[in-house]
Amino acid sequence: MLRTATSRSTRLLQNSLFRGKTQHRALSTSNTSNNEDTTSSNSRKIMAPPMVYISGEEMTRYAMSLIQEQWIEPYFDTSRWEYYDLSCSHRDATGDLVLKEAVEAGKRIGSIFKEPTITPTALQQQSMNLSGPLSSPNGAMRRGWNGITISRDTIHIEGVELGFKNPVLFERHAVGGEYGAGWKQVGAGQLLTTFIPKDGSPPTVV
Repeated sequence: MLRTATSRSTRLLQNSLFRGKTQHRALSTSNTSNNEDTTSSNSRKIMAPPMVYISGEEMTRYAMSLIQEQWIEPYFDTSRWEYYDLSCSHRDATGDLVLKEAVEAGKRIGSIFKEPTITPTALQQQSMNLSGPLSSPNGAMRRGWNGITISRDTIHIEGVELGFKNPVLFERHAVGGEYGAGWKQVGAGQLLTTFIPKDGSPPTVV
């Protein structure tokens, strides 16, 4: 079922959205005591803490629907989660207000799970029948959450030998990056990356 947020534009996704249902019901809230048990009294599921769940699209959307249905729903009560649909079609339908509300919810709750989202190209804009271009949702989130660095571990697949043995983390620095950068057209030539040692020794072109 599809839950609606207190603001009229944002639709919070209920768990069964992942199974393709599109019914609507209002989001209800209840007061809980400080001594509340961590297990739901009705279903005896583990009560999950508050979190913002941001859904995207493409293959990960399908994969997460399976994970949600088979591994999360049977064991966890996610009634405290707030669901925000950041698919291109929903962003377009809400005039992108859903993105603003998702960012505000992330700031308020401080715990976010986000599926991969899309910044549609001009071709995707046409194929999805969008009314106009959409900006990068990641850029808006990083600005709203003061996100400077994103840490990503390497993906390990059993049976596949990696070219290195030590753990590797990839750091993606977002501040001052392409989302706010301009560009300048130049002619043909070479682009060099140069390492300049602090000890005054000759520079090295990488």
